[in-house]
Amino acid sequence: MIWSSMYKRNMEEKWVIPEVVGHTIITVLMLISLHWFIFLLNLPVATWNIYRLIMVPSGNMGVFDPTEIHNRGQLKSHMKEAMIKLGFHLLCFFMYLYSMILALIND
Repeated sequence: MIWSSMYKRNMEEKWVIPEVVGHTIITVLMLISLHWFIFLLNLPVATWNIYRLIMVPSGNMGVFDPTEIHNRGQLKSHMKEAMIKLGFHLLCFFMYLYSMILALIND
């Protein structure tokens, strides 16, 4: 039982650092390339990801500590956060797709 919870934790946590790094890189690239609207859209999400990673309590195993989620009843808030991020990523996908098609048409 302990092994399966450790395995599950590692599967969840292995995506946290790449998500933070990738989102921060995209945000900085949008700032450098002067795409202000996309930069301002990405800035709060990148800031939230960094804040969430930095503010992990010292006793927790990571951002998604399974015992803390169930003991404190945080499951609902984590699900709400996941749905908001899903909506954000869908919005970004269609915005980037539209921008790519527009750039291809204009060239």
